Amino acid sequence: MNSNKKKYKIHTRLWRWPGDGGWHFVTIEKKIFNEIRAIYPKGLIRIEVNIGDSIWQTSLLPHTSYGEYLIAIKKSIRNTEGLFDGDMVDISFVIL
Repeated sequence: MNSNKKKYKIHTRLWRWPGDGGWHFVTIEKKIFNEIRAIYPKGLIRIEVNIGDSIWQTSLLPHTSYGEYLIAIKKSIRNTEGLFDGDMVDISFVIL
């Protein structure tokens, strides 16, 4: 993980999007949303994420109706880290 950039760390719940597809997400709290949104006011934001031994690149997905960001946790990461819907997750990320 890039050590020159600010690292955000959170402890949050993994949840499944309602409906077909099985997408799983974690929600980034409003305080962090507001901090990042002040710098990057629009669109997806590329990040590098770390959960357990897994590191990958993805994007913060703005959920502007609620003033939060979401991070999709793909199936391969959930399988590798043994994560299931409702589990609490320690996650860190940096903006690329």
